[in-house]
Amino acid sequence: MYGSVHMLADYIEQLCDTFRDGICVTDHSGIVVLVNQRHAVLTGIPREKMLGMRVQDMVQDGVFSTVLNSRVVQSGEKISGVQHLFNGRTLLLTGHPVKDASGSVAYVITIIRDVTALAELREEIVAQRELLETFQGLSNDAAGIGSVQYPRILQSQAMQHLYAEAAAIADTDATTLLLGETGVGKDVVARHIHSQSGRAEAPFVKVDCGSIPENLIETELFGYAPGSFSGASKNGKAGLVEAASGGTLFLDEIGELPMSMQSRLLRVLQDWEVLRVGATSPKKVDVRVIAATNKELEKEVVKGAFRSDLYYRLKVAVLRIPPLRERRADILPLALAFLGYYGKKYRKQARFSEEVAHILQEYSWPGNVRELENLIQGLLVTCKGEVIEAAALSGIRPLTSGTDEAASGRRLPSVEGRSFKSIMKELENAVIEAGLRRYGSISELARQFQVDRSTIFRKTKALEATRKQ
Repeated sequence: MYGSVHMLADYIEQLCDTFRDGICVTDHSGIVVLVNQRHAVLTGIPREKMLGMRVQDMVQDGVFSTVLNSRVVQSGEKISGVQHLFNGRTLLLTGHPVKDASGSVAYVITIIRDVTALAELREEIVAQRELLETFQGLSNDAAGIGSVQYPRILQSQAMQHLYAEAAAIADTDATTLLLGETGVGKDVVARHIHSQSGRAEAPFVKVDCGSIPENLIETELFGYAPGSFSGASKNGKAGLVEAASGGTLFLDEIGELPMSMQSRLLRVLQDWEVLRVGATSPKKVDVRVIAATNKELEKEVVKGAFRSDLYYRLKVAVLRIPPLRERRADILPLALAFLGYYGKKYRKQARFSEEVAHILQEYSWPGNVRELENLIQGLLVTCKGEVIEAAALSGIRPLTSGTDEAASGRRLPSVEGRSFKSIMKELENAVIEAGLRRYGSISELARQFQVDRSTIFRKTKALEATRKQ
């Protein structure tokens, strides 16, 4: 008889292992008596460690934030809840009572469903809805076309070709490298590739490699094992690479990644394994990697600032996102779309004068789509009437004919009756102004120009003083 019962228990355990949802069975006191393999996968806690544990104690230890056992036992009813785990997963819990002959709850069966993908998808839907609201609804007069939604609203052949290439890449799991200037929309393209891929319902995890402090980037990317350093959580922590497992890992500004982390990332791309800080054994991960940079990585390799082996691992599928000045057919539709979007957001209506439309169309846009969006938002906020006039476009001027002028985005200074020194000073001021608009800070401009920060600071102050005269 005992053998039959034992065999039945084995069969039940095997049966539970076939389920796609996690299962945890506890007795009336909260002691775990059965868990399936899916539960171990979702929580990251081995089955043998869970068995015999009291789930309430695991809440106190910080392993779980929510348990349903005691509430189900007290109420005798089915109860649901949401569990947020340290590994970044979001789980939906449903506790079912199993009653004995007297009607008392003898066991609680908790069904655990991973809704992380749904949460990520919901965020993605919100983001896509905002984009659609931004770029759709253009009138025929404004756009010259019928009602077309983003991204087909983009009129330039360059962007049509780009999205055709992106569609082909999305059908694969190939590592992808996005190249382009600051503000061209590398993030948008990365999200589009993810949304069109077979991983669309899995997480899209963005990592800004330039914004995470160097002393934290290792643990943020790769996580850490329990007790690996002073102040570490005793349960350890999964990194962003693990959090993206099953989905897409977007490494923005990959050129800013420290050399020490480049070797760690290379291991991920080679072996698809992650070794947490302080851990002795790696974990397998299933991620699609998309990297983006505004740097010329080949030059960075030559300078010794970027690993050549990592560069070649990244450049499997390469997409260059053209700057806005190279896709002028997109400028006015984008500007009008931003005007409509922020008009709805701020409950203000305005339109461009013909002169403004001409200036926007012919300007060089060194800050690309981001500069255009910020400008339109500011114009709408400060507009006093219903028409945005050219006087509001401070520092924005149309291009004139000529290759040199087109490259600079400004008119060449007048030379008649002027000294060479004064002409060069005007050109220098123009370059500094354009650089500040593009890079946003004195520090970044100094880095791009390869000069000391104090030099740019001094010249900027001199420029401001000249304006006040």
